[in-house]
Amino acid sequence: PLRRVGQPLDIAKGVIFLASSDASFITGANLVVDGGEVFAIDLRAVVELIHESVPHLEKTNGTIIDISSNLGIAPYKPSLAYGTAKAALDMVTRVLALELGPKGIRVNTLNPGSTQTTDKLDPIYEKAEDFTPLKRLGQPLDIAKAVAFLASSDASFITGANLVVDGGLVYNIGAFNTL
Repeated sequence: PLRRVGQPLDIAKGVIFLASSDASFITGANLVVDGGEVFAIDLRAVVELIHESVPHLEKTNGTIIDISSNLGIAPYKPSLAYGTAKAALDMVTRVLALELGPKGIRVNTLNPGSTQTTDKLDPIYEKAEDFTPLKRLGQPLDIAKAVAFLASSDASFITGANLVVDGGLVYNIGAFNTL
């Protein structure tokens, strides 16, 4: 489910960082039935939080950083609903960059790939390591540094961008479809 990382008005003086901790992969065939919860978590909740944050961000010339996925860029068979929701979030970012830019608000998306968040790896993550050109999984610090960059003044002329942080895995996701 969507988690608040901190109080929206306290996070880095006007930076709204949105992430869902539920990487939902629906393998059923019915996108309408099975995808509803995925869309609610990975798209609608993010859009609603952005909507609520805009008045504050206008006052602070803040920035919005959405966390999407490399599966929003490259298709992967067992992730129809998740990949579709993340692709839609990528488009939301681009449209909001156009709409909110004149208000001084930057909007960007981070598209991470397989990230090691526990000591014990699921077999799919072990395979992901093999298909990643850098031959390792992402670490939470890799993602945090990318978010920090997008939130910083070094990225002050970047808006509407999708920053892919996946060690190049996005270029080999098609290989997973054969497993």
